[in-house]
Amino acid sequence: MAAEKDNAAVVRRFWDLVWNNGELPAIEELVDDDFTNFGIRRPGGHAALRHIVTAWRTAFPDLHIEVEEEVACGETVVHRLTARGTHRGEFPPGIGPGRVLDAMAPTGRSFEADQMHIHRVRGGKITGHAATRNDLLMLSQLGLLPGIKAVSEASWRTQATADSLPSA
Repeated sequence: MAAEKDNAAVVRRFWDLVWNNGELPAIEELVDDDFTNFGIRRPGGHAALRHIVTAWRTAFPDLHIEVEEEVACGETVVHRLTARGTHRGEFPPGIGPGRVLDAMAPTGRSFEADQMHIHRVRGGKITGHAATRNDLLMLSQLGLLPGIKAVSEASWRTQATADSLPSA
């Protein structure tokens, strides 16, 4: 039980220091050299992760990750969270080779979208990551999906709740 709490604390520090505060040197402290992202070990290890975080924080300088729920089991830590930010810089829809879309110019609009992240922690360092993000909601709120009306996180959750209730 203590190990699971320690593992969860490592990932929470990662969210707070690296993503919320942009403290990139904390990557070396919190992330293993052999880190895999979505099962892929990228060349450059820590440098590749710094590049990803920098791209997001450049596009969304006020990016804030709020952990809503946490489950830790053994080496696995799962977070359901809300990501928020204002689109102030160019946003690459994909990072690395094979991007399908061009970078997206700043819209000045804000987003609030839910995400789910799974981290594996061994020896006090994050060794792996996978996630599912509500990018469709985020891009809609930013006005980056032509022909799709922007919806808010609150209205989406309200409608989802209403749709899941049994009718009388």
